[in-house]
Amino acid sequence: MRSVSNGTMRGTRVGAGPAGEPDGRVVTVAKVVVIYHCANRHRTTVPFIWTATRPPQWECRVCSEPAGTDPLDPPPANNSRVARYMGEKIHHMGRVRDRRTQAEGDQLMAESLRRRDHPEDFDVWAKKGSSGPSRSKGLADRRQ
Repeated sequence: MRSVSNGTMRGTRVGAGPAGEPDGRVVTVAKVVVIYHCANRHRTTVPFIWTATRPPQWECRVCSEPAGTDPLDPPPANNSRVARYMGEKIHHMGRVRDRRTQAEGDQLMAESLRRRDHPEDFDVWAKKGSSGPSRSKGLADRRQ
């Protein structure tokens, strides 16, 4: 944190050097910034190393639509997906239901309730089939 009075950093020694990477070890690489345009007129800038091949399309960071490098001819919009980001309000449970079926949700809920009600069955430290003391009791016995 820099102090307001003289611009020095508190808690550092004189001659300690810059915070983070030392200047001698940093290698700068030439970059090319590519601007992608989507059908909704959003601009997405993506930096690439100059030797990398740049993809013809990129996903728009605003609306997740495909974006191309030509601003006059962007790729066509995927209308089913754009409705989700542009106005249609979906709450958290709506997104969860999109990812899982009702049967999968019931199975996850049953497992969660079993873990809550019987945590001893899900102890990762206990050996399977042994009726000996649990790991915490074993550590307490060693300390005595």
